[in-house]
Amino acid sequence: MKDHRNAVSAEALGLQEIVKAEIYRGGLGGPYSEMPDEVLCVNDLITTAGRVYLAKRIGGDNIGSAMAYMAVGTTATAAALGDTTLAGEVKRKILSTNTAGPTAANVYTAVMTLGGSADSVSSLAIVEAGIFNHASSGQGTMFQRVTFAAVTLANSDLLRLTLETNVGSS
Repeated sequence: MKDHRNAVSAEALGLQEIVKAEIYRGGLGGPYSEMPDEVLCVNDLITTAGRVYLAKRIGGDNIGSAMAYMAVGTTATAAALGDTTLAGEVKRKILSTNTAGPTAANVYTAVMTLGGSADSVSSLAIVEAGIFNHASSGQGTMFQRVTFAAVTLANSDLLRLTLETNVGSS
C-alpha cells in the first residue's frame, strides 16, 4: 500500500496578467474608429502588496476598499514585486469596468479610458500603469504595476487600458 501522507498536490493556482493599451488618434476631425490606431499588449506584475491584499480578501479579512482605480505615470523603471506606488503618477481615475467574468468566469477585468486634453495627459510620455484601492494619488494599496512603450497623446486622442487577470489555467 502506498503512503500518501506526504504527497504534494500537483494543482497550482496561477495568476496570468496582461495589459492591453489601445490608442485612438482623434486628429482626423471625424468620429473615432471602432478599431484602435495602435495596440500594445504587455504582461504586468502583481505586487507583493497586491498578493497580500488578494490573500486577505480570500480569507475574508476586512482590508478596505475594492481595487477600483487605475493610475498612469511617466516613470519607466521596470515593475518590481516591492513596488507600492507609481513613481511618476500623473492621473488616477475610477475604472469604467471592474468585474470578474465578462470574458470568462475566472478572469478579472479592469478598464480605464483617458482623453488627452480631457484628462490633462496630452503631450506626456505615459509608460506605466497600476491598479489601486484608493482614489487619491500616492494613497492605497497597489495591486499591480506594468510598464510599456511610451504612449504620447495629442489633445483629441484616447487611451484605453484593459487589464485582464486570469486566475487559474482555463
